[in-house]
Amino acid sequence: MKKVVIPALFVAALVMDAAIWAQEGKAADDQPAQENASTQAIDQRALDALKLMSDTISGAKTVRFQTRSMVPFDMPNGMWINLYGASRVVMQAPGKLFVSTAGDFAPYELYFDGKTVTKYSPDKNLYAVKDLAGTIDDMIDKQYDEDGKSFPFADLLVSDPYDVMTENLITAQYVGRSILKPLSGAEGVMTDHLVFEQKGVMWQIWIGSDDHLPRLVVADYLDEASEPSYTSEFGDWKLNEPVDSSAFAFNNTKNALKIEYHNPTTQDEKTPGKAADDTVAEGGRS
Repeated sequence: MKKVVIPALFVAALVMDAAIWAQEGKAADDQPAQENASTQAIDQRALDALKLMSDTISGAKTVRFQTRSMVPFDMPNGMWINLYGASRVVMQAPGKLFVSTAGDFAPYELYFDGKTVTKYSPDKNLYAVKDLAGTIDDMIDKQYDEDGKSFPFADLLVSDPYDVMTENLITAQYVGRSILKPLSGAEGVMTDHLVFEQKGVMWQIWIGSDDHLPRLVVADYLDEASEPSYTSEFGDWKLNEPVDSSAFAFNNTKNALKIEYHNPTTQDEKTPGKAADDTVAEGGRS
């Protein structure tokens, strides 16, 4: 499974014990200090909380949730701006998925039933279909191979989120607990606040302490000079509720025009906004 990584912001520094560095400067004496630094960099409490979140999602037969995201976009003049959008996700493991986006994001729907993947642009009334048999993991991999991008929350949809989200892990830390206002509902949600660092990205995630579901992800892309940030809030979680199979099948009730398989939101688009549409319609930057 390719690593898509949900990125987030990580702000932390390891403080080495001065007594270790004050010891006599023999080469052999440096090894314990290096091992101590590695131990401090990985906090098992953070890994345990992330694993529990992963098991909660992957263990559900059906999953529904909504997101609100601020996604960075690189303007032609080199300036980074943020685009706001909302997404709705319905998933039935291992091979059925529906995703819709709106807001600043170009209106966009994706249907995957384990046999075909369909992309639909409501505002242009265009759709494209491709045979693609397999699991959600297979679909995300192939979409990434072909388009070079994926959903910002794709890591939550794969069969083993923990495996993907801890690949090439550099740092993991448990910060503590905080109360977040949920995307739906009136009461605050107690969350566990975790921070991680991987190559090119530093990220933090807030996970519900009771339900073990992600509530907020914040990201910093370290490979970009300006280090653009990405934020996504998650809510309205529903696990193991019945989902009709029609949710994953595109029904052409508006007589949409079928086109060659590619991103239908960019069909015949000649304006400067084309690049932005292409980026946000797929759920964010590549």
